[in-house]
Amino acid sequence: MTFDVKTVLRYKRTVLGLAVVLAGIGYVLTTGSGGEEIHYKTAEAHRGSIRSVIQATGSLDAVETVDVGTQISGTVTKIYIDYNSSVKQGQLIAEIDSATHETEVEQAEANLLAAKADLMNYRALLAKAGKDLERTRKLAAQEMIAKTEVDLDESIYLTAQAQVASAQARIKQSEAALARAKINLGYTRIYSPVDGVVVAKLVEQGQTVAASYATPSIAKIARDLKQMRVEVNVDEADIGGIKQGQKAEFTVDAYTNEKFFGEVTQIRLAPETKDNVVSYAVIVTVANDEGILLPGMTANVSLIVQQKENILMVPNAAFRFKPVDLNAAAPVDQRSFGQPTVAAVSGPALYTLEKKDIVKKEVERGITDGQYTEILSGLSEGEAVITGILVEKEGK
Repeated sequence: MTFDVKTVLRYKRTVLGLAVVLAGIGYVLTTGSGGEEIHYKTAEAHRGSIRSVIQATGSLDAVETVDVGTQISGTVTKIYIDYNSSVKQGQLIAEIDSATHETEVEQAEANLLAAKADLMNYRALLAKAGKDLERTRKLAAQEMIAKTEVDLDESIYLTAQAQVASAQARIKQSEAALARAKINLGYTRIYSPVDGVVVAKLVEQGQTVAASYATPSIAKIARDLKQMRVEVNVDEADIGGIKQGQKAEFTVDAYTNEKFFGEVTQIRLAPETKDNVVSYAVIVTVANDEGILLPGMTANVSLIVQQKENILMVPNAAFRFKPVDLNAAAPVDQRSFGQPTVAAVSGPALYTLEKKDIVKKEVERGITDGQYTEILSGLSEGEAVITGILVEKEGK
């Protein structure tokens, strides 16, 4: 192969120009514009603990709250409870004016007595009609009276039988009416259905309650405030990480320096959709032995999805760092040396400094808590990873 003089001179000029350009680039990379020198912030891979959590907000409530209502309408004449009252199952907590219902019981009792008297009368008539029918049949057999007399007595007898049956039915109706009147009279005295604490008193003495369409509530009773629950909504993207039995911790505004601990006891299957966002209700149960947690308090809950101890980890900032010259950070056998580069498909990567050279290291990640990430492989304890850039002016 031969070269003419012009070709050789042109080649030399090209090489010289490229060398000048490369020298200029090296200056920019090492000093930066305006005489700046680039320094890198680093952090060592170290061992520690990481918790993966899902944050949610909910409100505290009693595990079980019972609405105590009235089955009848009337005026509240007595109320024996107030807010925070402790009550026992079967304890009388309120009374409704019973005068009308006492009258209804008396009326029902009188109707029953009248029905029983009617029955006795009709039974006597039936007995007489039976005897008359028997006598007329004997006389008719002796041809002493006309057959029409027999037919008349038979009709009277059948009528008496029907009257007895009707009286018996009226007795049953009267008994049912009396039982209903007594039940309604019993409803004028309202008892607590459970042991617990009154968390809401919904009526006052002298107030009229109407049970025409719905059962009016007298009070709300929490069965046991030593066990509380928090209901939080978890997005559908996170619900797969929630399992029954997982631990949770939360804070409340009333005790900002104190943490409370609970457990996931229920994941409700019914979805809740708001503004096209689907979420699911998660119930966290917490002990409240000291009684300082109150219904309605806002709880800032951390649902602990995973927790690992003594694991290798690095700051999340290390994964956000990317060098300006990705080609320079690549392993030597993968550098393009001036050729256009195409980003290779690879896993998560970190960058370390080795003799002032940036070296890319692909790693396998584990769990994260939003600040630190677990490193499963690809990095050793004590290795320093780049987390950012510090720019310092020369002469400072």
